[in-house]
Order: sequence, then structure tokens, then C-alpha cells
Amino acid sequence: MILQKIDKVTYRKRLKKVIACVITGLLLISLGISTLLIHFIGKQEASNFTLNLVGVGIAVMIVGAVLYRIRSLPFMSEVVYVWNLKQELNAIYRQSAKLKPAVELNNYNALIVTYYNLKGSIQLYELDDNDLTLTSLKKDLLEFETKIQSLGIAVSTKDYNRGLLKQLTDTFS
Repeated sequence: MILQKIDKVTYRKRLKKVIACVITGLLLISLGISTLLIHFIGKQEASNFTLNLVGVGIAVMIVGAVLYRIRSLPFMSEVVYVWNLKQELNAIYRQSAKLKPAVELNNYNALIVTYYNLKGSIQLYELDDNDLTLTSLKKDLLEFETKIQSLGIAVSTKDYNRGLLKQLTDTFS
């Protein structure tokens, strides 16, 4: 996954709209379906918890299907990009125990993955206004870039792909 430049204002505005639509959709669909199920199947004296739960489950499936169908629309591009970036960074985080020793050994693939992780995390934290961790990440990035320069190699975020992470986990298991 290649890091892209994302307009923070556009991303935040679109994310808020998507969240509002998801919440509204879940609420309206689950209430509507639950009401219909209770009306046709439910019993007045008994608890209809199961029917309410079925209504919520159906609403989740419908909203999920709609999100899946609209994910390729231009309106969703920033939201989907950030979602995918979070998944990529999470995959790297899960392998960080194996990544750190490889970085200490100056493994080229580990350096690429770590550089991508730092740059992607900084972008994500800037988009989400996470200022507490941002200062520390920028410091870590400067130290890491100094290390890369001292090794005399060039590393870019464009060099990253998930296959590098797989290679590292296989090598340093």
C-alpha cells in the first residue's frame, strides 16, 4: 500500500458523514425490522429480546453490505484509504516483536517496513488529531532517518509491500 496525501478537512468531514449515516441506518433498520418481527411473530406477554437481536443482526448485515458496495465511490476514497492504512499498520504492529531484532541487524526489508510504519503512523495520527503521540513519533522518525543515512542506504515508503513483512516473519521466526 502506497502512502497518499490526504486532505485532513475533507477526510474528517466525510468520516463524520459516514459515521452519522451508519448510526442512523443501524438505528432505523434495526428498529423497523424488530418492530415488524415483534408484530408478526412476537408475543405480547413474553420477552422479545431474541427478535430485537435478530433485527439488529439484519441491520448490521444490510449496513455492512451497503458500505461494501459504496466503498469504491469517490466520496469514500479518503475513508477507505485510512481504513486500509490502519489495517496495514496493525499488521506491522502484530509483527513488531520480530521486526525489532531485524532492524537491529540492519536488515534492509526491516528498515523499509519500519520506515513505512513510522511515516504511516505519523500521517494517521495527524489525520486523527492524536497530538500526544505525534511528537514522539516524529522524534523516532528523525532518529531512524539518521540511522538510515549512517548506513548509506536509501529507503522509501514506496518500497513497502506486505510481502516484506511476510518475509521478515518467516526469516526471524
